[in-house]
Amino acid sequence: MDREELLKAISAGPIEIVMTNGDRFVVPSSEFAIVDSIAAHVLYKAGDGKLRTAILPLVTMSVIHPLESVPDSD
Repeated sequence: MDREELLKAISAGPIEIVMTNGDRFVVPSSEFAIVDSIAAHVLYKAGDGKLRTAILPLVTMSVIHPLESVPDSD
């Protein structure tokens, strides 16, 4: 994944990042991610409903999907 491509997608609205190992992370808006030259530092809602952080290396991102809205897991 390219840094500029990821930043553009995040600024356009909610996205889902799919990693090469199949893990998925929803980024609701740009306030939930910081992207540096090698990784995205993401704040996401885990399966238990709590906010967690993850460091996602850009080279292990498989695909990003735009989302219509952020799924509510409550």
